[in-house]
Amino acid sequence: MSQLNNKPDAFRIAVVSPKGGVGKTTLTANLADALSLSGYRSLAVDLDPQNALQFHLRSSAVDANGLAAASLSRKPWPSAITAGRGQVSVLPFGYLADRHRVLLESRLAPPRNPAQWMHNGLLQATEALGDVDFVLMDTPPGPSVYQQAAIGSADMVLIITLADAASFITVPGIDRLLSSPTYQPLRGQQSSYFVINRMNTARVLGRDVRQRLQQRLGERLSPVAVHFDASAEEALAAQETAVHYAPDSRAAHDVAALAQWVLRVAA
Repeated sequence: MSQLNNKPDAFRIAVVSPKGGVGKTTLTANLADALSLSGYRSLAVDLDPQNALQFHLRSSAVDANGLAAASLSRKPWPSAITAGRGQVSVLPFGYLADRHRVLLESRLAPPRNPAQWMHNGLLQATEALGDVDFVLMDTPPGPSVYQQAAIGSADMVLIITLADAASFITVPGIDRLLSSPTYQPLRGQQSSYFVINRMNTARVLGRDVRQRLQQRLGERLSPVAVHFDASAEEALAAQETAVHYAPDSRAAHDVAALAQWVLRVAA
């Protein structure tokens, strides 16, 4: 499995969104869990200073360690990896004081290449873990050095969106960003796809926007939409993924289907 898409190590997926509130972190955690249940080992990496990804994937107490503090102190990233659920390992962003976060971001800003920083750190992490099939990188919404790091080091970019008018108008912007010279991938050919999250088929607007996205994006729109399901929010309160918390829910079935689609695309 580690030879996915002719890459010598884990297949890397950057999970991004042009705006907040689309459920990107929740979907990242659930996708990592669904891949684990399909027999694939994943590393879930949090590049968002909100540091929320670990709350979906860890039942143990949360500490302040993470890739951010490791980077500032020039420690290897594997020192910050923790065990998640199943075959999912978690590399949290960690907690930083504002001044330390600003210092980290200044070290990553041009003329430096954030993608190279990410690439080097991921090589350390995956080599330490051994046989990792997928790396899923959660990012802050909108452009940032963290988003640039994830996209530039990824084999696949998943753009999480909603079936609403506000999300539809962001499509040209994210496409311009992906084609920008500063976002070009380090690892050669890269695919990008849009995934609709929290789809509500009861709303006419939602169905219309999905149809327009299909017309505009064609095969770049994932055939799997993840429908709105309250169990996904309830699962977070239980510090679990919907895949584990409510395995028979619509959300869990949708994420399982999305995982199978990712496997087909990545193969």
